[in-house]
Amino acid sequence: MIKYRDVHKKILKIDLINLARSLIILEVIALMFSTAAAVIVEILIFLLFISSGRLRRIVFSHLKQPMVVMALVLYAMVSLGVIYSVAPFSESLDMWGSWRKLLLVPLAASVYTDFLWKQKLVNVLIGISTLAALVSFTGYIFNFTIYKFPVGIVVDNWAMQGMLFSVATFACLVLLRFSVFSDSYANWLLKLSALLLTLNIIFVTPGRSGYLAFVVLIMVFIFFGVQKRLKIIMLVLAPLIILSLLLASPVARNRIFKGIDEIQSYEQSPIFTSIGIRIVMWKNTVQLLKKFEHPVVGYGTSGFETAYKKQVAGQKGWQGEPVGDPHNQYLRILVEYGFIGLILFLLFIFSLFKQNIRGHFYILGAGVLLAWCATSMFSAHFTTFAEGRFLMIWCGALLSVNTIEQKDNINASEQDQQSV
Repeated sequence: MIKYRDVHKKILKIDLINLARSLIILEVIALMFSTAAAVIVEILIFLLFISSGRLRRIVFSHLKQPMVVMALVLYAMVSLGVIYSVAPFSESLDMWGSWRKLLLVPLAASVYTDFLWKQKLVNVLIGISTLAALVSFTGYIFNFTIYKFPVGIVVDNWAMQGMLFSVATFACLVLLRFSVFSDSYANWLLKLSALLLTLNIIFVTPGRSGYLAFVVLIMVFIFFGVQKRLKIIMLVLAPLIILSLLLASPVARNRIFKGIDEIQSYEQSPIFTSIGIRIVMWKNTVQLLKKFEHPVVGYGTSGFETAYKKQVAGQKGWQGEPVGDPHNQYLRILVEYGFIGLILFLLFIFSLFKQNIRGHFYILGAGVLLAWCATSMFSAHFTTFAEGRFLMIWCGALLSVNTIEQKDNINASEQDQQSV
């Protein structure tokens, strides 16, 4: 019979920091394949930090990091936006809950302070993405689907698949360039992974967000990883080469020309299209901003849909349909939180670049942030469930600075015993 005292001793021996790190990695994996699983893991992460005195102290010791400060300031802005929002309270509350992803920045920053665990996070993303790419190729070649996804798609959606595969490719190139691994076998695996992922992005995954993220990340790699004499030439040639490869791919070429056609014909189209609806939403949002009733603090958390609905009232067809997202992160922030909110949002982005960390982890964090900033011109990838959470975890972990005092690691078991 299992004794309570024995179980209690085993619980006290658990390294809660490593457990938190492992759960955060598990959430990254879950984000790729299951929203429900990601929510469950995230709840466990929050409960772990709340229940452990040691973890709470570690989080407080990292509150001075620029990105942690701005993440909390931004979340405070979202919280205040619930109070004055023009949207129904239930909708504002739901959006406030969605923005809890910002809290993943201080949590990840507090426990990912050493090289090995940062590298584990990067390695897991590369490994899982490579396996996913292999399954994707198999489904595409033999024309079978997995679960509810289209042929060749194994991640939650093709935009997410393209973006994460781009991040994993970028990570492979950075690790190779900065000789992170001395083992030649590991370096060959990185080269193989980069090749497989690149081929999948170009020839299988049809996400335009993935294409844009891929271009941005390759440009970032060239900027940081190529010698000065070749840098300018490669920065000019790289987009042309990537565009040529995309146009050589039937899948990518179809997506690109379909987008161009939607831009040219959206006004005459009897049905809404992916690009057409974006152009209409941007125009309507700009008109909404011209008569901005709340320029300083905006319409409040989740207030975009209510304000937009009034703006398009009377318009016929799909052009007059209410929407909850203009598919432009910056416009949405401006409408919901005004000029103050947009400034705070830009300061949050700037704070991530200002983290006092150097080396390949800074390049990996800053590169992904730039890619998300670019794709958020056409979507809201700071707000969306999977893409937003991935960014907060990735940047929070890789850009974290070790500010934990050594005494936090002394008598750890005694501290955990008090918290239990």
